[in-house]
Amino acid sequence: MKTLVVILVCLVAVFGKPPSTYAQERSRAPRVGYLALGGVAPPALFVQKMREQGYVDGQTVGFQYGFAEGRHERLLPLARELSEAQVDVLFAFGDEAIAAAQIATRTVPIVMFRLRCRHHGFVASLARPGGNTTGVTCITTELSGKRVAVFHEMLPHLKRLAALYNPENKSKPMDFAQTREAANSLGISVDGFEAREPEDIDRIFAGFAASKPDGVAVLDEAFTILNAKRVIELTRRHGLPSMHSFREPVDAGGLMSYGPSISEMTAIATTFVAKILKGAKPADLPVQQPTKFELVINLKTARVLGLDVPPTLLAGADEVIE
Repeated sequence: MKTLVVILVCLVAVFGKPPSTYAQERSRAPRVGYLALGGVAPPALFVQKMREQGYVDGQTVGFQYGFAEGRHERLLPLARELSEAQVDVLFAFGDEAIAAAQIATRTVPIVMFRLRCRHHGFVASLARPGGNTTGVTCITTELSGKRVAVFHEMLPHLKRLAALYNPENKSKPMDFAQTREAANSLGISVDGFEAREPEDIDRIFAGFAASKPDGVAVLDEAFTILNAKRVIELTRRHGLPSMHSFREPVDAGGLMSYGPSISEMTAIATTFVAKILKGAKPADLPVQQPTKFELVINLKTARVLGLDVPPTLLAGADEVIE
């Protein structure tokens, strides 16, 4: 008995932990933290794509969620909670979540899902991200001109456009600037409306009663997608056609969208999570961009608004919602 105790003491002295502790750590399923401004837990698309990578919650992986319920100030405390919980990877959805995650930790690997990362310092470069962050970024800002052109094709009478965006998202002021430039080149004036909180959305649309634009361009990101139902309800109440950056608001009743596929971006991001769980380092994984872009038109909404969709747009749409 004394001999066994001596052996255990020696092992603890050399390795710092008893052998049984190491066995428990080796058998522990990896844990993935999910940080976002808002959403539904569990986020179905993320869970599905992780399952396709071989990671099933409660079996081969454990998920821990941090949703800020739309409150920007809650993101940093939640990021710190996930970091202190020693998750193996932190998945950050949206610019604000990424910024909070990078403040919270410089050691836990971060997989970002964001709109644009080239000019905001989240990574050193796409090819060599460096640090503890990598992931997927799309080019919604560069698509601003295309989006305005498609919206103008839908609405030939478009002369005054309202652009709704969240300035807390680092990409959106640039997105607004490029939207305005593209619209001005077509003879369309643009008014920008900043929405940080849900109450701002109500206030902005209430103002449209006195000065109604011909259409609304919603520069989508985490905040506007979180509040998509509210935005769509108000566009319908005011009889306003809406153009979106992603298809999700169009599924909820928005008129049309042109932009990257969130499904493809999620698939790319979860591939990064899987690689890191298997030992890869974020600094060695180049940031990727989506390759699939979708034009989605809600024909039911067009009918409600009394719009005739040009045949060329219908022919070029990736999906028409009946």
